Amino acid sequence: MSKKKQKAPKESKPYDGILKALFGEQAEEIVSSLLPEARRPEGLADTELNVELNRTTLSIDIGRHILYKGDSVTFNLEAQSGPDDDLLPRMNEYSLNLLRKYQRPVVSMALLLFECAIPKTPFKVICGGDVFSDFYPMIICMWQMDPHKVVERHQRCLYPLLPTMERPPVDLLTQALQEMNEYDTRPQFTRHLTWFQTMLRRTTTLSPEDKHKIEEILHMEYQGYTLLKEDPVIHSLIAEGELKGKIEGKIEGEIKGEIKGLREAILDIADDLFSLPVVVHVQQAIVASQDTEQLRKFLRQLVRLSDEQEVLALLAQYFPVPGEIKGMQEMILDIVSDRFSPQVVAHVQQAIAPRQDTQLLKRFLRQLVQLSDEQEVSALLTQCFPTS
Repeated sequence: MSKKKQKAPKESKPYDGILKALFGEQAEEIVSSLLPEARRPEGLADTELNVELNRTTLSIDIGRHILYKGDSVTFNLEAQSGPDDDLLPRMNEYSLNLLRKYQRPVVSMALLLFECAIPKTPFKVICGGDVFSDFYPMIICMWQMDPHKVVERHQRCLYPLLPTMERPPVDLLTQALQEMNEYDTRPQFTRHLTWFQTMLRRTTTLSPEDKHKIEEILHMEYQGYTLLKEDPVIHSLIAEGELKGKIEGKIEGEIKGEIKGLREAILDIADDLFSLPVVVHVQQAIVASQDTEQLRKFLRQLVRLSDEQEVLALLAQYFPVPGEIKGMQEMILDIVSDRFSPQVVAHVQQAIAPRQDTQLLKRFLRQLVQLSDEQEVSALLTQCFPTS
């Protein structure tokens, strides 16, 4: 292990989200493609196959109840887009917790998307020369996977990941794009094409010349599906919402259609990445919003998230419960009126009146109750509301 610990980069979240979305759509196909000995347990509904750990403490990427070589096991897949020295210890912890929770063996797999140092297995805990623990996860390096076999077997569930595989030729990627276009539904193809482009942008297994050729093909053949102005993940999803009516005959540039498209895009992403209760929560929160900028900002941040608690916090920030902001503002003014001069009260009122961010108001309130000096209040206002 290197002396300087390598943490997973923050930019990994879009790739984690892509894997979770892919898995949510085609779990059976992906598991059998990556683990040919795996089978689906008979007599169980899809909702009974997913497994997870307490999201407030441990958050696995993908968990699934499967049969492996005839035995009932829990399958845990962890996607990694960059070097991370904590990967194997973390997976070992997940394995033990999954074993305790579900009382069946755990098959652990690390899926490394882009070229990086390969973790050494097994992961051992050694003291005084004695081995106290051995952990044997499977390691799949996408840059070592043969793209020809994937296409020959028509494993379309893996086609969005083809750019990450071992030197995929342009004609093979073109063939895969044509297959996706032919067999996917239109919403599926839009998503899969977006994910394909995201992987293409990051991969190092293609030459710059081949990348350029594929980008030209995408632009010429599929520009109606992807309209990239910013980040391939974020903007194409926004574009899918804003111009969904243009693609499907629903939106013609009207404000009402734009709002509807943004709401649909938000719900599509939430449905791809998160559980049903969170999707319902999102739907209830955005249904009354008529603010296109508010919806756009929420969508841009939503696609970066992989944890459901972060989604709920984001909802509270952008779509507070009616009356919550007013209540927070009144509470702040009550405290200020009790402790400070009318001049300070007026200053605080002016600063908080236009604020719609409940998290910011809560943070201001938590610090305000600890103050007794008017100069400190002025400094806190400048800190929390710098434009005031």
